[in-house]
Order: sequence, then structure tokens, then C-alpha cells
Amino acid sequence: MAYSGKYSSPSELMKDEGLNRAEKIAMLEDWRDDKKALLRATEEGMDGDVPADVLSKIKKYLSSLMDGSAE
Repeated sequence: MAYSGKYSSPSELMKDEGLNRAEKIAMLEDWRDDKKALLRATEEGMDGDVPADVLSKIKKYLSSLMDGSAE
């Protein structure tokens, strides 16, 4: 989890000019997968806090990176 502990939000990751497009995509995909796993665990009765807006932002940024409208 390269993003963990370094970025407090997906938008902070997107603003990091030290990362190239591929690195941002990889980190956002990892973050998305982690949030989805936590969401599944929460649905199964385990404790966890997955703000839906974080997952929504991750998906939005991934989409913009994939279609080339963001760097």
C-alpha cells in the first residue's frame, strides 16, 4: 500500500507532481481495492469506516487518468 500513510485523500495523491500517470493509477487501484475489501468486511459485520465519498473520488480520478484527462 504505497499510498498508505503518505496521502490523506485521493485528491492529495492526484496533486503529487512527483508521481507519473502509471504510478497514480496503480496507487489509486490499490486504494480502491482496499476500500472495497473494507466495505465488504463492514457489510459482514466487522468494524470499519469506509466513507462512500472516498471510494467515489478514487473511481472519478481513476476514470480521468484512464481517459487521459488528468496527469
